[in-house]
Amino acid sequence: MGRQPQRQLQKWAFQYGDLFKVRLGREEWIYVNSPAAVKEIFDKQSQHSSSRAPSPVVSDLLSGGMRFLLMPYSPDWRRLRAIVHKLLTPKSSNAFMPSQLFEAKQLLWDILTDNANQENFYMHIRRYTTSVVMTSTYGRRVPVWDCEDIHEIYGLMQEFSEAAQPGRNIAETFPVLAKLPRWMQWWRKEALQSFHRQAAIWMKYWTTLREQMDSKQAPECFVKQFIETDYAKHGISELQASFVAGTMIEAGSETTSSALNSCVKYFAAYPEAQAKAYAEVRRVVGDNRIPTFGDEHDLPYIRASVKEVLRIRPVTNIGSPHYTTADIVYKDYFIPANSVVSINQYALHFDPARYKDPEDFMPDRYLNHPLKAGAYAAHPDPYERDHFDFGAGRRICPGMHLAENSLFITIACIIWAFEIMPPLEDGKAAEVDVSDAAYEDGVNTLPKPSKLRFVPRNARVENTLRTEWERAKEDGYMLGQVKVDAEGVVAHGT
Repeated sequence: MGRQPQRQLQKWAFQYGDLFKVRLGREEWIYVNSPAAVKEIFDKQSQHSSSRAPSPVVSDLLSGGMRFLLMPYSPDWRRLRAIVHKLLTPKSSNAFMPSQLFEAKQLLWDILTDNANQENFYMHIRRYTTSVVMTSTYGRRVPVWDCEDIHEIYGLMQEFSEAAQPGRNIAETFPVLAKLPRWMQWWRKEALQSFHRQAAIWMKYWTTLREQMDSKQAPECFVKQFIETDYAKHGISELQASFVAGTMIEAGSETTSSALNSCVKYFAAYPEAQAKAYAEVRRVVGDNRIPTFGDEHDLPYIRASVKEVLRIRPVTNIGSPHYTTADIVYKDYFIPANSVVSINQYALHFDPARYKDPEDFMPDRYLNHPLKAGAYAAHPDPYERDHFDFGAGRRICPGMHLAENSLFITIACIIWAFEIMPPLEDGKAAEVDVSDAAYEDGVNTLPKPSKLRFVPRNARVENTLRTEWERAKEDGYMLGQVKVDAEGVVAHGT
């Protein structure tokens, strides 16, 4: 299907309709291409469409069978899912708004003071998202990009990503090889070594948080709440729990940063959309304060921009593959048990019958969608759904509320603070590339590092930005009853 598989999948959907089948390696994948088919197959028949395909290397060995996103549909997975969803409700996610606003203020400062080369913004956005997800997971800030936490986490993610590349492991392509005697499984030693490295990193963070809890210095965070659920009585080990937390970090860091880096690129490429966003923010917020979550209701164009960037650049190019555990019938289609089924997000998001000029970045198209993505995912009418970036069914992304909050506050703050402009090359404004060529090849949607200018809106805004960050550094913020300072150090609040 080439280096950009999503475009071929998109074409086939328009050619073949609701469903089509394609062979990828030794497996036949069934792509689901209409909102009605997604609702029926992934939601209404979710008891049969919520597993994962056998993965003897990447899931069983490299992840020790513990990576939540890769686990098959089973009693173990259902127990973990129940805890995760309980801890990531909209109300629980809103508890981390203070940290997201704090991180957004640092992001504005970092871009203001460290983007003279027109390219460091990309790294600063990645720091922002990693710090947000580390804070929500472990109550642990990432104040700077060049630090041990970043090196460990992104090193781990890179190692896993390389090992999980299609075709990298022959036993993934031909799972029957996993039945060979262990001494004949030449891939086994390397995979297990990688698993033990990952386990050591995730357990280090877990153990540190446990020690903070013992000394009553732990901030409110996902892992603290997870520990308080008495997970052991559900048959969940500490190592398994640490991998669940690690999965949140892996899933939440790069995906949100990719969406934010895409969004600023599209705003630079579509100045008319950026102008509408700024007019709204300036009318509501003015120049003398920074946007807050309290402004969300009054910033419909910013909310629409969040949805539009998730539509135009979904997080994955090939969907999130589920696996059937029983036969499924949809209309005249028969999907046998043990089939890979995947949502064809690009076909759904670029359907001209639903989206006028789908190749264009037009937040206006979502001004009639005032609710969050979770509300539309649960809507009985599948054609009311805003986008399919968070998946569907029992495997819908549990962190979507946290992600939407991050995207909203960051986009609002960046638009308030800066005019995002094309880079200068030889003194002239260069074109901003938002084509597929501006994205990495592979299964995930990752914008390549690029250059953009971020010009302060005016002197008052710049002064407000500087004042807000100085005050934030001095005051820190509260997570529950615990105060977190700019270095990520916690102490009991008063």
